[in-house]
Amino acid sequence: MICKLRISNFALIESLELDLKGGFTILTGETGSGKSILLNSFSFIMGERASVSIVGSYSKKAIVEVHIQSRTEEKTFFENHNLDYEPVTIVRRELVKGGKSRAFINDSPVSLAVLKKFTHDKILIHSQYNTYELRSKKTQLGLYDLLAGLQNEVELYSDSYRHYLTFKEELNQLQNDLNLKSSDMDYNRFLLDELTKIPLETLDFNELERDLFKLENAEDIKEVLYRVQDFNAENGIYTSIKELVSKLDKLTTSDSELNDIKERLSQVSIELKELSRDSCHLSDSIVEDPEQKIQLLHRLDEFNRLLAKHQVASQAELLSIKTKLINSSSDLTAQRERVKKGESELLELEGRIQTEALNIHQARIAAHDQISDLLSKQLVELKLPHTQIEFEMFQEKLSDTGITGLNLLFSANLGQAKIEIENAASGGELSRFMLALLKLISEKRNMPSILFDEIDAGVSGDVAEKIGVLLKNMGLNTQLMVISHLPQVVSKAQHHFMITKSVFKKTTIIAVNELNEEERIEEIARLMSGENVTKAAIETAKSLMN
Repeated sequence: MICKLRISNFALIESLELDLKGGFTILTGETGSGKSILLNSFSFIMGERASVSIVGSYSKKAIVEVHIQSRTEEKTFFENHNLDYEPVTIVRRELVKGGKSRAFINDSPVSLAVLKKFTHDKILIHSQYNTYELRSKKTQLGLYDLLAGLQNEVELYSDSYRHYLTFKEELNQLQNDLNLKSSDMDYNRFLLDELTKIPLETLDFNELERDLFKLENAEDIKEVLYRVQDFNAENGIYTSIKELVSKLDKLTTSDSELNDIKERLSQVSIELKELSRDSCHLSDSIVEDPEQKIQLLHRLDEFNRLLAKHQVASQAELLSIKTKLINSSSDLTAQRERVKKGESELLELEGRIQTEALNIHQARIAAHDQISDLLSKQLVELKLPHTQIEFEMFQEKLSDTGITGLNLLFSANLGQAKIEIENAASGGELSRFMLALLKLISEKRNMPSILFDEIDAGVSGDVAEKIGVLLKNMGLNTQLMVISHLPQVVSKAQHHFMITKSVFKKTTIIAVNELNEEERIEEIARLMSGENVTKAAIETAKSLMN
């Protein structure tokens, strides 16, 4: 039960604090007085989406806070979300003009999902819009599930169904990716075959280019090398330098410059001798081999063609491309296995949710007669004694609610055939039907607090009296807050708050005040006769109150 409501800077409400009581509480006020703002504040604290337009002009932040009596069976919820358990739970939500929203439970920050989960079983809000939504097939099925006590089963199924859809979409993406890769696979295999035909791992193609250069220029290279070998001939440069070194050896001198020249000549002679020897070895290794030359040309042409084809400049880059192609082939094989496994898992998952959906469908059918009887009895109390109701169920395509299709058939008059309620019921009949549904739902869910916005729309007279009595009885077991304009309904409440709108210092202000008995009589009389309250209206109001 909600003990206290605090509102700050919410739309036209600057500051408001209400101490709320159990039982049946009525809220009245002229059209446009701000009743919808109060309704929106409850939706806001339940975690519903909110526009920054609700932030008033008195500060930068809108705040709504409720104090809710805690129940011992909720301790697990507090433990699971690392929250302090208190006899009275304080729930607060804030919204700043920049659009940032924050929520708190007992001063601990929580996500909107946690806020919604906590308030879901604490407060039920029903507005005229929700009555209109009764025309929706999905809403009808959702209400039926609440009455059948299948809400938890359907929520678990819906989670499984969403997981199934996500898994199916991920598998489709994997299959599409596999198809794209498979279409490229033949070409990739051709590229890999080309790269495999040349021994990139065992040959150094830079060295092959050097070998080809020697073969192509063998004659000129050998001519140079022969001339270098002549350095060591009988009258060659090496012999001349050796003679000079020998003469300098015979000259004993302490002249450092002369000794330096002798040393340098000795080094030159050694280098010339090695050059001559190395040239000899190199010239012996160069053999003109036309067949080898053709082989090298062919191999290097193929290598250079692949460099150009793959737009790279080195053997290392070609090796990298080859490795990627090999890995791509392995990845494709692994992806085929993943797709195959995923297809098997999807079939298994689909079978499970089909079974879940069928079980829920059968449970819905099993609950039909009991729900229809309960609703019919409730509608008798609301002056619809000849109402016929049928929840026509059939199997349809798998969806997030299962495989159950539902037509809610309704007839309010004796001898009139049942047709779909969205085409059969008048506004008043629709309101009464929804009230009967909600009464049964609130009992099923043991809902601590319920807020109705003009659940009595479209009715009057004796029907309004019946609705008032039903609401009063509902208030015996739950905290019931009702926005109404009907004096027959208003008079049945235990507590009465009046919402007013006024202008103070060029600013519109909304206020909510609890009425005493005399003020209640005055307000009920106003609802009957308008602004000019007559004595007859006062007397009728007293009669209704009694």
